[in-house]
Amino acid sequence: METILYIKTNKERLKQNLDTHEHETRYRSDFQTQFCRTDILKKSVTNMESKLYNKLPNYMKNVENLKPFKNQLKTFLLQQAFYSVDEYLAYNQGKRALYYPNP
Repeated sequence: METILYIKTNKERLKQNLDTHEHETRYRSDFQTQFCRTDILKKSVTNMESKLYNKLPNYMKNVENLKPFKNQLKTFLLQQAFYSVDEYLAYNQGKRALYYPNP
């Protein structure tokens, strides 16, 4: 929750898809993630914060004020009860995807 709130308050330091091109695409308001070859960089905070924010439902991303956004985010996370970051990233907004860890 803190990572998503951090990215919401510091949007200007990250690059969005709409900064790259002029096309009206579905994911134009999402933040870009870096291509990573190593697991250390893939799991770094700077790369994961974009992935976490991009997984939010669109109605939440469009909320401009921080207080209502924080309330909606808290409600969303409590209703879904994600047990891990991997489960959150596997979440499909239409249907909840099941996460099975590797043995």
